Amino acid sequence: MIHKREQQARTTILKTLNQVELWVEQEVDLPDPTIKKAKKNLDTARQIEAQDVELKENGDPKLRKGVAKNRRIAIEDEEMRHGRKSSKKRMKSYKRHILKDLESGLVRAVGITPANVPEASVTPAIASDLEAQQVTLEELHIDRGYLNSHLVKERDKNLTIICKAWRVRNGDKFDKTAFVLDWEKQLIRCPNGVSVPFDEGKTVQFPRDKCEICPLRAKCTTNSKGRTVSIHPDESLLQELRERQTTPSGRAKLRERVTVEHSHREHRSVARRSRALYWDS
Repeated sequence: MIHKREQQARTTILKTLNQVELWVEQEVDLPDPTIKKAKKNLDTARQIEAQDVELKENGDPKLRKGVAKNRRIAIEDEEMRHGRKSSKKRMKSYKRHILKDLESGLVRAVGITPANVPEASVTPAIASDLEAQQVTLEELHIDRGYLNSHLVKERDKNLTIICKAWRVRNGDKFDKTAFVLDWEKQLIRCPNGVSVPFDEGKTVQFPRDKCEICPLRAKCTTNSKGRTVSIHPDESLLQELRERQTTPSGRAKLRERVTVEHSHREHRSVARRSRALYWDS
């Protein structure tokens, strides 16, 4: 009975939508502002219909399985989206980005993006704000979401990136940190001393014949073709980050970004007290 009522409700809503659309098209005497507002609301309704509804074989509407790309989640706010704070924690709203001067405590730039947009997409606008302020970055303390940003990819050689690197894992086998990268000769050396050339952004394949007779094979790989190691496009930076966070001074540097998290909480408090200030930014 509940399923039948839901079906009737969907059918009624779509029929009403069609009737309203036809009425708007025929009412040529309505003032322009009224027509524009009505058409905007109809466009919103049609967008939601397209992303959430499909037709059965008999023509009856049903809810679409899966999630439409860039799915709209709110009628009153067309930019709001679903996103993730982590692999387990979801959110539906916006992402707030803050660039804070750790020496002066001044928040120099703030960005707002839909929740489903990568963090790195905001950095061109933030860089524009910094340029207008004639600010030059010497250290950039970021979380891993910004490692793909243009501030990192196109960084000056004098800019130091402070970020906690991803953990390198390979089960009970040797992980990437067990291999030595010789950046001058562009060679990677395995724990048994075998060296092969490497390029950033590509996967290294160690010789099959060397791996078959290697005394460390059981600790390294079960692949019959030999051990492979993926080299990240920015492997040199990731290696620098991993090495730095193993030192007391490096860990102290990572802790400096805690003040930015405090600023995020302060901004959330302001957003709760004055929603217009947050949403209209």
